[in-house]
Amino acid sequence: MNAFSDIDALLRVISREKDILRFLFVNRKAPSLRREQALENFLSQDTRRLDYLLEHGVIREAEGLLVLEDTYLRFFEEVLEVNEEINVLSVKQHIDALNENIELWLTVGSDARRHRYMGEILRILRSIALSTHRNVIDLKRAIDSTYKNERDYAVKRKRLENLDRKRADIALLIKEAEKLFDVRQQVFFGPGMDAHLKETVADVKDSLTESYHGLLELDRQIIVYLNKIEAEQRLVEKIRRIKYLKDQLVWESGTDVIWALQTHRPAFLEKRPWYNCLPSLEALVNTPDGIAALKDAHAALKNPTARRKTDPEPLTPEELSRGAVVKDTLNTFEVRSAFLGSSKDLMSFLREREGALSSEDTLTLFCRLAVEFDEDFRITDRYEQSGGFTYPLVFAR
Repeated sequence: MNAFSDIDALLRVISREKDILRFLFVNRKAPSLRREQALENFLSQDTRRLDYLLEHGVIREAEGLLVLEDTYLRFFEEVLEVNEEINVLSVKQHIDALNENIELWLTVGSDARRHRYMGEILRILRSIALSTHRNVIDLKRAIDSTYKNERDYAVKRKRLENLDRKRADIALLIKEAEKLFDVRQQVFFGPGMDAHLKETVADVKDSLTESYHGLLELDRQIIVYLNKIEAEQRLVEKIRRIKYLKDQLVWESGTDVIWALQTHRPAFLEKRPWYNCLPSLEALVNTPDGIAALKDAHAALKNPTARRKTDPEPLTPEELSRGAVVKDTLNTFEVRSAFLGSSKDLMSFLREREGALSSEDTLTLFCRLAVEFDEDFRITDRYEQSGGFTYPLVFAR
């Protein structure tokens, strides 16, 4: 297999053959592209373009079908965040590489080489946070997909248990990364870190904490799914057992199904009752409304296609007359501002300012101001009585 000479050659090939690469990536789950179809639909019958892709390892031929090479397939899935495999090993590899580069940084004495190792350390730290975050997202997607799409209960349960083990592995790696910061590499990640490294470490710690909280939620979700699967499996087994006994014509004598059906009547299995309210013949014949209803029914029977129309009652002169609706409003912010410049208590201030209000309205306004602007008011322990109610003395701060 030939290698690309430089990145420009790789980008030119990806740009030129983007149509066939897109098709192979979209259909990666069920490959269906043969050599003849690729030449006709995507490569303009140019065999050299197809041979170039095969020789440079961009695509490969498997059982007569063209598929993307695993390197490019993983690259596209990682970049587009559509991969379904939870790669816990990559996080461990990043942690090992981080330990190695920290040891090299502590060993070398050249500032240039230290700067190079420091750049690698920062890159690995960001990779640890990104890989862990993606693993949590992929794990959640896999858990939901397994529970919703897998039909076999035994396979569904087994896959959820495997995913739960991967969840535990991710949580263990997060703990290992946190120990790396606080215990194992305490000298490197001590108070003497520069500003850039300190900021990166803080971001990585926040990301790992968020990922760990997501794993706790996934743990709860897996337990819920496993309990649901267990309950559904027991229900299916009971239904199958009853069906078997029914087919053997012994379900009435061997089970209590008849008693259960007679005593348990779930409302969701019953039809919705519909009760017709029919008028009496005496009311139809002897009342004006009944006679009018009979006339309408007779007209409808003569012309069944005509739509029944009901004329609304005419508006009254009062409703037609013009007028203005006056609604009393009060700006509580203005009242608050005026009270802050006063030395009186709130109730005395409201009685003097809003003298037209009744006692009940004054009390309502008092309570509203005390709740809305409690930070601006000082509520004391002294109380007074007035108008049949007791209120605390409230002053401006």
